[in-house]
Amino acid sequence: MAKKKKITIIGIIVEKFYIGMCMPFKILFKFLTPKELSREREVSDLNLLLFSGAKGLKSLKAVLLSIYTTWEKVPYVTIVTDGTPNEYFEQAMKFWPYPYQVKSWKDVAAVQRAKGRHNLVEFAEQNVYARKLLAMVPEAENRPTLYCDTDVLWFGEPRLPALSSKEGFVFRMSSDNAHYYHMPTIRYFGRQDMLEKGPLNSGVLYMYGSVYDHHPGFDEELAFLKLFAEDNFPEQMAFALIADKLGDRWTRDEIILTIEDLRWPLIPKYFFSGHHFARHHVLTKKTWFWRDALYILLFKKNNARRRASVSGVV
Repeated sequence: MAKKKKITIIGIIVEKFYIGMCMPFKILFKFLTPKELSREREVSDLNLLLFSGAKGLKSLKAVLLSIYTTWEKVPYVTIVTDGTPNEYFEQAMKFWPYPYQVKSWKDVAAVQRAKGRHNLVEFAEQNVYARKLLAMVPEAENRPTLYCDTDVLWFGEPRLPALSSKEGFVFRMSSDNAHYYHMPTIRYFGRQDMLEKGPLNSGVLYMYGSVYDHHPGFDEELAFLKLFAEDNFPEQMAFALIADKLGDRWTRDEIILTIEDLRWPLIPKYFFSGHHFARHHVLTKKTWFWRDALYILLFKKNNARRRASVSGVV
C-alpha cells in the first residue's frame, strides 16, 4: 500500500505557483475552443460513460474535445451526475452535436434497487466513489461501455478487448503506479497475492456483459465493501477484484499515470512518442491537464481534419 504524501507549507506554496503558471494554458484552451463542432462524424457503438458534478464540467468538456479530435468515430455519451440538476449539464453540452443522455446516480440506484441489488446500491449510498461502480455495472449489461474519469485526456483511440472472450463478459482497467487498494478487503478475502501483481487503477475502465452473471462472488464482495463508507479506494478494490478474475489491463505505456513530472518538464516526451493514447492526470488536473488539453486542440486536430477530407466531410 502506498504511503500518503505529507502536506507542508512549502508544498502548498509550490503547488499554488504551478497552478498560476499553468493558468495561461487553461485560458488559451477556453479562448481557442470551437463554439460548434461538425455534425458529420460517424457515431460508434461504444458507450462513453462519465461521472461528474458541476465542478467537473470544464474538464468534462476538455475530455470530450480530446476524444472528438483524436478518435475515428465519436462514441455515444452517458453522463451520470452526482445529483447536480440536469440543466447544468444540458447547458454545458450545447457544443456537443451528437447523441448523449444525462441521469442522476439516484435514478440509477432506484432501478438497481428494484432489481434486488441492495448491496450495490447501499455501497453507492455510503461511498461517493462507489457511484462509479453503480453507474458502470448496468451500462455494461446493455452495451460496450468505456468509462473514464474527467481528468483523463485522449491522444488516440484505446485498445479494446475482443467482445467474444470470457464467455460473454469482458473487462479491462488501467494500471497504477502503486497499490492503492482497500487493505481490510485484501485481508478479509485473503487476497494478499494481489499486492504481488501489478497495481490497477479505476480511472479508465472497459466492460461489456453482466458481472453478476460471470462473477458469483461479486455481491459478497459488495456486502463487505459497503461497510467502509469513509475509506479510500474501496471501489477501486472492487474493480481490481473483477479484473483479476475476469479481465486484464492497459499498461502505463498506453495510459500514462505518473507523479514524476509534477514540476518538470514543461514539454513532455509523450507528446511525441506516438504509442500513448491517454494520460490520467491524478495529481496534475489543475496544472498539466490544461497544457495537454491545449496541445491536443492545437496539434492533434489535423488528424481529425485529415480523416474528414478522406471521408469527404468538409
